[in-house]
Amino acid sequence: MEYQSLSPNIGVKSVNETVKFYTEVLGFQLLMSVPETGEFAWAMVGSGNAVIMFQETGNLQEEYPQLKGKFQNASITFYVKLKGMNALYEKLKDADYLVKELHKTFYGADEFAVYDNNGFILTITEDARNEEQIKNYDNYFLPADDYEKSKRFYSQTLGLSVKFEFKEQGMIAFKVGNEEPAIILKDKKKFPDAKPTVWIEVANVKVLHDELKNKNIQFLTEPFKIRTGWAVEFTDPSGNRLGFTDYVNG
Repeated sequence: MEYQSLSPNIGVKSVNETVKFYTEVLGFQLLMSVPETGEFAWAMVGSGNAVIMFQETGNLQEEYPQLKGKFQNASITFYVKLKGMNALYEKLKDADYLVKELHKTFYGADEFAVYDNNGFILTITEDARNEEQIKNYDNYFLPADDYEKSKRFYSQTLGLSVKFEFKEQGMIAFKVGNEEPAIILKDKKKFPDAKPTVWIEVANVKVLHDELKNKNIQFLTEPFKIRTGWAVEFTDPSGNRLGFTDYVNG
């Protein structure tokens, strides 16, 4: 015997108001409802692998008469794992329905808790994901005071092969052996603020940016679109410049 899934079906006073809270505040999507429009008797919301169903209390008691007279909220709380927890906390931290501020538990997890519109408590947490996010070195960026002179140095003097060049943008990449990361020169006439920078490939720049922006990471900008996905640059405590990039187009 093997259980395939478990989805709570919760009795609520107003399914419509509950769907509104879970979609507009917590970011779920409405997956299904009965009826499809108007005053819902039942609805299902979901995000990723998380699915919750809500049923109007009277309708639920008609289906299960044994529930009549039962205390609706009982002693139930919900433990929710979320990608991008810090972004949601920033959105909700000043809301009246915040139950517990973001804190670290005795078992090392970062969590906060909120009431939903029915009084149910949801404890929000997130798996530690930095190790999963970091994938590999991406590229090494070096400023070039004289673009053409630097280009000749790396190609003719060092004998490196050109991987690609965007001359109009003032960038040229050189292969180093069979390694995927390249040395990329940035023309300081086109990039006056260019500094030696190491970019690191991650799973999702925007997710990692949201996770780290409240941990004293000095991001230089918001994530910005590049040809292959998204990128963002930041400095370490010594002022060295690093960057995150991904290959998530869209």
